[in-house]
Amino acid sequence: MLVPMSGDYQVRGMIVIYSFTFLFGVIFGPLLAHLRGWTPATIFFAAAAVYGVFGVTSLVKSQIVLSQIPQKEHVFHDAYYIVSHGNYIVSIGIMMAVFGGVTWVQTLYGAMKYPNQTKILFWVFHIAGMGTNLSQGSLSFLLTKPRRYIDYTAFAETYLFINTWSAVISQAALMSLLGLLLWSIMAKWLGR
Repeated sequence: MLVPMSGDYQVRGMIVIYSFTFLFGVIFGPLLAHLRGWTPATIFFAAAAVYGVFGVTSLVKSQIVLSQIPQKEHVFHDAYYIVSHGNYIVSIGIMMAVFGGVTWVQTLYGAMKYPNQTKILFWVFHIAGMGTNLSQGSLSFLLTKPRRYIDYTAFAETYLFINTWSAVISQAALMSLLGLLLWSIMAKWLGR
C-alpha cells in the first residue's frame, strides 16, 4: 500500500520529476537535431523550443501555487520557494532563438563558414549553461539553507565550485560563439 506523501515531500518530488523531465528534453531535443545532421540553426531552435515550453510551464506553475495561498498570508507570496525562476529558463530560450535566427540567416545567405565549430560551441555553451542554471533550480529546493554560511555542508562547496566553473565556461563559449558568427559574417563580406 502506498503511503500518501506529506506536502513538503510531495512538492520536492514534483520538483525532481519536473527537473528530470526538463533535463531529458533539453538534452534530447538538440541531440536529435544534431544526430540527424541538421543545420546549427535547427539545433538552436530545438533548444529554444524546449526552454520556452518549460519556462512558460514554470511561470504558470508558480502562478498556480500563488493562487493557492490565501491573501491574508501575504508574507508567503515572495518566499524563495514560491517565486518562479522560469524567467531564467525563458531568457535562455530567447537567447537560443536569437542565435538560431542569426545562424539561419547566415546559412540562408551563404555566410555560415564554420558550421561544425558552431555546433561544437553550441554544445559547450549548452552543457555548461545547464550546469549553471538547471542545477540551481533543482538543488536550491532540495538542499537545506542554513542562516549562516558557515553552517553549509561540504557538498554545498562542491556545488558552488561546479556552478561557478560552469558559468565561466558557458560565458567563454558564448563569447567564442559570438566571435565565430561575427567572423563568418566578416569573411563573407570581405570575400565579395
